Amino acid sequence: MYQDIIHTLNPKPKFNTTFYKDADLYSDGDVEDTIIKIIAENEPDQYTDAIQNHMSWPVYYHLTHIRKNILNWYPFQKESSVLEIGCGLGAITNMLCEQCGDVTAVELSKRRATATLLRCREKENLEIIVGNLNDIKFDKKFDYITLIGVLEYQGTFTDTDHPYLDFLMEIKKLLKPNGKLLIGIENKYGLKYWCGAREDHTGIPFDGMNQYTLTDRQVRTFSRRELEDLIKESGFDNTFFYYPMPDYKLPSIVYSQKRLPRNENMLNVQLYYIPDKTTLIANEMAIYKDVIENGVFEFFANSFLVECSDDTDLGNIIFSCHNSSRKEKYRVTTVFTSDGFVEKRPMNEEIGAAHIEQIKKNHNAMERAGKKLVSMELEDGKLISPYMEEELLEDKVLKAFARKNKFEVYRLLDKVYQEIYTSSSHISPEENILFSLSMVEKKDMDKYGPILQVGYLDMILRNGFYIDGEIQWFDQEWVLEAVPVNYILFRALVELYISFPWVDTVIPLGEVVMKFNLYPVWEDYKKLQMVVLDMASDGKVIEQSQVYNGTDRNACVANIQKLIS
Repeated sequence: MYQDIIHTLNPKPKFNTTFYKDADLYSDGDVEDTIIKIIAENEPDQYTDAIQNHMSWPVYYHLTHIRKNILNWYPFQKESSVLEIGCGLGAITNMLCEQCGDVTAVELSKRRATATLLRCREKENLEIIVGNLNDIKFDKKFDYITLIGVLEYQGTFTDTDHPYLDFLMEIKKLLKPNGKLLIGIENKYGLKYWCGAREDHTGIPFDGMNQYTLTDRQVRTFSRRELEDLIKESGFDNTFFYYPMPDYKLPSIVYSQKRLPRNENMLNVQLYYIPDKTTLIANEMAIYKDVIENGVFEFFANSFLVECSDDTDLGNIIFSCHNSSRKEKYRVTTVFTSDGFVEKRPMNEEIGAAHIEQIKKNHNAMERAGKKLVSMELEDGKLISPYMEEELLEDKVLKAFARKNKFEVYRLLDKVYQEIYTSSSHISPEENILFSLSMVEKKDMDKYGPILQVGYLDMILRNGFYIDGEIQWFDQEWVLEAVPVNYILFRALVELYISFPWVDTVIPLGEVVMKFNLYPVWEDYKKLQMVVLDMASDGKVIEQSQVYNGTDRNACVANIQKLIS
């Protein structure tokens, strides 16, 4: 039924239906036809507007660029060969084609495989094979095999007494010596499930924790120990576990067994629940503080990404963070490498290079102003800095809050203010950006205090180390000319109090606002903050992600009342 579209677009990948048995056994239904139409009518991976116009969970899930974050940071070798098992509608296939030498994508559903064909229509290094992997005969072996959201279904698609084990054993035969298998799968003991979220495959809350006795579907997920044992039993000598947050489907951060979250602020992780919140009984985000402090995050992580190999060279990247909600030219991936470096890369090398170069310019300008910064070099389009195990300024401040030491809190905040004050030369109050943008009705020259010629907007507590009584800054991405000194302090305070709400019980934000004389300018700075956010953020991407936002205390309370009534 798609022959006219295929003929018009003339896709370049090879499309192999030799092993197809004329049965699409897995589908989200006719909405997939809508998705294929969107793919055909838009440039590859440029679907934000189309998602907005056809908003539903299947459209959003299959087409959002956030899906690629599960592997777009992974250090694939450039000339390597990759077998992608279960490519679905091609959410990560394009990315694999860009990073690797040749890609073979296998998909059970011909309709889904057609979506991948059209989505990757410009990729000449791709072959798409339609059929069950267990029926396909390959004439080569691969450097990498990806198994993202596939293993859990092998009770249905692998007809043996031990389908999960046997499937992995067969996959291992397709790898070159020391090749790597990458498995993405939910954790049956993920924290979201303890909070009442529906099991992703059966739709029944607590189904996995009840060992899937509530349904008769042949689907299984595993605990961390169970999954590691299964992988080892299938013949792999070594594993390295990653923990995508909020899960492997829509990750914004990927932690690892060598880099776990340090506190409850996980860099603005946004939870989501599908299809609804009618079964939630607890606020997942509020529990992570205890989970992390008690050292059990790995047991409760919602998903796993496991690197499997006979090779010992695993875990070369131990952490990645993705600014996916920004406009495309500002999207950056930050990774920590196992050999002790921090790298910042543009997600789109072609249009993101200018932003990376601007960050380096900001760094150099701050150094010229006499500020201490972590060293940074620009190499091959990436910013590279040494990884430092020093105390963050934010942690120093949080410790003071935890001890209820107001004097120390204010001493540190005063120090931050002085750092901001001396970060750039000052200009006339008449040049205040609030005046030039006509954001205030009256030009009060004394209201806003000193005006910086260049304001480094990322002089927040999280972006500095506290070493021997001095602040050493890093990650200074954003600048704005003619901004008040205390606007940047305002940003730092807002970030702190939003990220760690408990600090308000020690020193109420209102008290801090009065201390630094921010009360008269607070509303004006909120307006300027919106301008800054709009400058960098992709509003449609943010709006789309918030449709499924999972933070809803009232829903939890209502559901608990149902249980006890």
